[in-house]
Amino acid sequence: MAGEWTLDFLTVARHDEPPAPDVVVRALTGAGLGEVAYPAAMPPDTGSLATGRQRLGAYALREAQGRATGRITVVRHEQPVLVGMGEAPFTVLTLGLGGDDARTLREGRLALNLRVTVADPAGAAYLGWATRVLLVLLGVTEGAAVDPAAQRCYGRVQLAGLTAATSPTAQVAVHADPWGYEAFWLHTHGVQKMGRPELELVGVPRVFVPEARALLRDLIEQLAGGARLAVGQEVDLEELGRLVALAAPCDVDHEAPFGRRRLVDAPAPGTALGTVATRLLARTVLADAARRAVRGDLPAALEAVERLLGALPEDGAALAYKSELLLRAGQALSALEVGELLELRTPGDARGALTVGRALAALGRAREAERAFTRAIGLDPDDPAAYAARAQARETLGQVGEAASDRARAAYLRE
Repeated sequence: MAGEWTLDFLTVARHDEPPAPDVVVRALTGAGLGEVAYPAAMPPDTGSLATGRQRLGAYALREAQGRATGRITVVRHEQPVLVGMGEAPFTVLTLGLGGDDARTLREGRLALNLRVTVADPAGAAYLGWATRVLLVLLGVTEGAAVDPAAQRCYGRVQLAGLTAATSPTAQVAVHADPWGYEAFWLHTHGVQKMGRPELELVGVPRVFVPEARALLRDLIEQLAGGARLAVGQEVDLEELGRLVALAAPCDVDHEAPFGRRRLVDAPAPGTALGTVATRLLARTVLADAARRAVRGDLPAALEAVERLLGALPEDGAALAYKSELLLRAGQALSALEVGELLELRTPGDARGALTVGRALAALGRAREAERAFTRAIGLDPDDPAAYAARAQARETLGQVGEAASDRARAAYLRE
């Protein structure tokens, strides 16, 4: 059919002899997987002698609603099916498998190749059917499966969990490979099964890896739901900020039929486009800290901020929020130290002086606090928070007229 999409899976049997055809047919039809025909016509097999493979037969499948078709080809190999795979990639591929399943994949010589064909993979509606077919094949062969698109393997336990999963992210693997010092390249395998490009984030600091994984999972959900992601397209994540999708360079092991998109921070006005999404990930960590603080868990909120500062020690927003959390915890002196550090590291950032002023006010040092708020206003004369804070300090100092003027200015700026 025009524009059809095919996807391959591989089952390696534990035994040398294939299951009887009637057993396979009964198992597939009994599982409600649609029509099954055996034997199915096979094209000429001109390469068997040269490649050390012998095709033993084939099954044709049609999903009950006709949305997908499948072909299972039974092949005997003279050598183990995965004989050409090196030890390192085999270890990665079989991560999480039991010993018997890994041994089957390493030693098995009988394969049942499943090729699924659909008119349109978008939305991934066919994947549940394909996964259930694969689970039946593992049952009748006592074997293990390889999912090349997701670059991972399944035993019956893993595959049963996959068939029960409701999120499309279960169909996708996210790999984290080193990228420079204390940073990682996070990239997906398996989004192509939904007719969408694979995703990646580069230069992710180690401490941001959990947030990076969560971000990729959220985007996979959107793509599986029908969203598209073209080169140059912006992704609006509301209060967290925006990302831009770039065409990602890739080697032969990471090519994908629908391309690969590298997600980077949208540039600020007048700045060049970068290659990382560190700024957005940092805001994600801060948002998590704020949620924890709202729940009243200040230690956990502070821990999240410290994690951010471990990667970006001069992040102004993180330093300012750390000082705010310390004030809420009654640690005004520590909050002042953080504010002074922020003002020292980013002398042009009004948040430093504002943070210092708030800490001084909490310590009862109203005169010094007023001077700090005045510095903040000099750096950002349009910030209503600085005027409101200075009004309170001036009121404490008995400067009623000046305090009223500051409050009026703060109210005007908030309108």
